[in-house]
Amino acid sequence: MELDEVAARVVRSYWVLLTAMTVLPLTLVALWMSGREPAAVAHARLQAGGAAADAAAGEAGASVLVSQVKAFATSESLLTEVLREQRVDRSARKVAKAVEVTGLGTSNVVELSVKDRDPGVAQRLTDAIAIKVVRQLTHSGQDAIRAQLDEIDERIGKLEDKLGPLARRAGGPAPDIAAANERERVQSELSGLRSNRSDLLTQLTAAGSASVVQHAVPAPRTDPTVMMAAIAGLAGLVGGVLIAVVAEMVRPTIPGQRRVARRLGVPLLGWADRGPAQLADLGRRVRLAAKKEDVGRVTLVGAPGPLPPSLVSAVASAVYGDETRPVRTASAYGTAHRGASENAEDAGDGPSLNSDGPGGRSGTSVVRSGGGTALMATKPGEVSPSETTQPVAVRRACHVHAFEDIDPGADDTVGVVVVVGRVTTVAGLETVRDLVAASGWPLLGVVATSRKATTRMTARRPAQGRETEE
Repeated sequence: MELDEVAARVVRSYWVLLTAMTVLPLTLVALWMSGREPAAVAHARLQAGGAAADAAAGEAGASVLVSQVKAFATSESLLTEVLREQRVDRSARKVAKAVEVTGLGTSNVVELSVKDRDPGVAQRLTDAIAIKVVRQLTHSGQDAIRAQLDEIDERIGKLEDKLGPLARRAGGPAPDIAAANERERVQSELSGLRSNRSDLLTQLTAAGSASVVQHAVPAPRTDPTVMMAAIAGLAGLVGGVLIAVVAEMVRPTIPGQRRVARRLGVPLLGWADRGPAQLADLGRRVRLAAKKEDVGRVTLVGAPGPLPPSLVSAVASAVYGDETRPVRTASAYGTAHRGASENAEDAGDGPSLNSDGPGGRSGTSVVRSGGGTALMATKPGEVSPSETTQPVAVRRACHVHAFEDIDPGADDTVGVVVVVGRVTTVAGLETVRDLVAASGWPLLGVVATSRKATTRMTARRPAQGRETEE
C-alpha cells in the first residue's frame, strides 16, 4: 500500500474526527490559559569550584553537575528549611516541582530557576536555595578530605604518645632492643602519615568552594497560552490519528473513486454530479461500455446500499440522451415531406423540427428514438417514391435501472455499473464482487459522485428507470 493512499484513507474518511480532536483541545486549553496570569520566574547562576570543576569537565561531567545541583535544590529538608527561614507559605513538594536546573554548555556553571505566582517570592526563594546549594556543594567536595585528615590526626596523636616511652626504654642504661625496633617502626609510620596529611591539605586547598556568580533576577514574563494551545492541538491531532488508524484497521476503506476503479479492474466512466457536460460525457461512456459487452440493460449498484432515485434518474437521462435528433437533408419540400410532417403531428409526437428554408429548397428531417423507423424527405428528382419512405436505422435500446428494480428471473444479461463516493468501504466493494460473481453479469465501470453515493431509505420508491431507442 502506498503512503499517499494511507494518508488519503485517514484524512478523507476521518477528517471530521481529526478536525475535532485538533480544534477542541486547542480551544479548551486556550480558554483555560487566557484567564490565568503567567507565573513569575527568577534565575540565579552557581559555579562549582576546584575539584568539582575538574570533575565537571566535558558534557558528561556537566550533566553530572546539573544532576547533583538539582538533587540538592529539590531535597525536601533543604526546601523546608528555606521556606521556614523566608516565612513563605508554600508546600515543599510544590516548590520542588517549580525548581529547574539547566547547564550552560560544558562549563561548571549551572542556572537555577524557581517559578512562583508572586515575583518577589520567586526571587527570594531562588536566592535562598542557591545559597543552600552552594554550601552543600562546598561541603560535599571538602568533607571527605576533612574526614581523612581527622583520621590521620587521630592516628598521629596516638603514635606520638606511644613514641615517648619507647624512646626512653631504648635509650636507657640497659637498652631494650625490642623497644628500639618498635620505636623505629612507629617513627616510620609517623613519617608516612605526616606525608599523607600534607597531601590532603594540598588537596583541600585546591578544592576551593562553590559560589553564587549571579544572584536571583526576575525573568521577563512570557505568555505560554499560544505554546500550550499548540501543544494541546498537536496532542489531540496525534490522538485523532491513532483513533483513525484503529478504526481503519477494524473497518478498512478505499479513498477516491479512481482507486476503486483500479481495485475492480474497470474504467472510471465519469462523474454524475459535476454539471451537464460531465453528465453527458458519462452517458456516452456508459453506452460505449454497454456496447462493448453487448448488453442492453444496465443496472446501477451502490457499494453498498440503495442509490437515491434522483441519482439514478440523472444517470438514466444521460444514457438515453435527446429523444429527437435532427438530421440535415438536401430535399425539396414536396408532398412526401409534408405528409411525413403531418403524420408525425397526427401521431401525437408534437410539431416537427422541419422548417422551410428560403424558397423551400432546404429543411430538416426528424429521427425519433421512440419509434422503430423514421421518414426522411428527399428531393423527388433525386430518389424514387419508394426510397422516400425507406426506414432509417436506429440504435439499440438501452435500459437503465436501479439494482432494486431488476427482475432476477429475467434472462437478459445486465451490465453492472458501480456508483461510489469519495470513500468506499472494502466490505461494500466485496458485495459488488460477490454480486458479479453470483450473477455472471459483466462489470462495465465505476461512476463517481462527490458526495456519499448511497442513501438509507425506509421504503423503496417506484422504479426510476427509463428506456429509449436512438
